[in-house]
Amino acid sequence: MGKLAKEHRKKIQARNNKIKQEKSNTQKMQRDFIMNMIKKEQEKGMFENNLDINQNIDIKDINSIIEGPSI
Repeated sequence: MGKLAKEHRKKIQARNNKIKQEKSNTQKMQRDFIMNMIKKEQEKGMFENNLDINQNIDIKDINSIIEGPSI
């Protein structure tokens, strides 16, 4: 019984390692794809007119922009 359990644990560990590796590869491919798209868009000049994130924005301006439906 012990030998069978040990073999089973080895199979489970191998399967879990394979799943972890596939997940890692998928995330790397997604990250590379997104970075490649950003690079292409930067080359086209699509990021030139964006606001600076650190720019000071008045809270009143944000509240006037984000208004929900009025009942």
